[in-house]
Amino acid sequence: MNPSPRLLPVWRTAALGAVLACGLLAAAPSRASELSLLAGSFDGYHNLTAAWQSDPLWVHDFGSHRLDLSLEASVGRVFGPAGKPGSPLWHVGLTPFLRWWFTQDTALEAGIGANVFSGTYIGSKTIATAYQFGDSLGLFHRLQGTPWGLGLRFTHYSNADIKRPNPGQNYLQLRLSYEFR
Repeated sequence: MNPSPRLLPVWRTAALGAVLACGLLAAAPSRASELSLLAGSFDGYHNLTAAWQSDPLWVHDFGSHRLDLSLEASVGRVFGPAGKPGSPLWHVGLTPFLRWWFTQDTALEAGIGANVFSGTYIGSKTIATAYQFGDSLGLFHRLQGTPWGLGLRFTHYSNADIKRPNPGQNYLQLRLSYEFR
């Protein structure tokens, strides 16, 4: 029995989502050092994401500064503007992040990763493919003497013109994190 052509993209998306979810689950419990909640919006679109960040996989110390690389696994929900047709979408992602610690507690962070969305419409906007790259740039600060951190992150999702239309979607996100030490 051959699946109908309309179901093939759904099966591919589900399979890729399952692979990313397994990566998320494999990465999170074994070396998770930080749990974050990110909430943001841009141009009427909203995003709420939970993320698990690994212990640094690589660190280079420059004396008074440090550069490290960690892996972030995330799951979230995106919403279109109120009153627009289309259901909210789920997304899972896996993103390597570089952090440049310019003080002991404050860092710039940047990451580019793979994300799979549960559909291709956010509100009335089509994103053409469920597979999206997520590019993030942020500022992060750990509150001294506590396990808590605060940050501000700009995230852009795009399919890199794999298929058109490729309008991309941006979010300016507040980040609250808890470090497990």
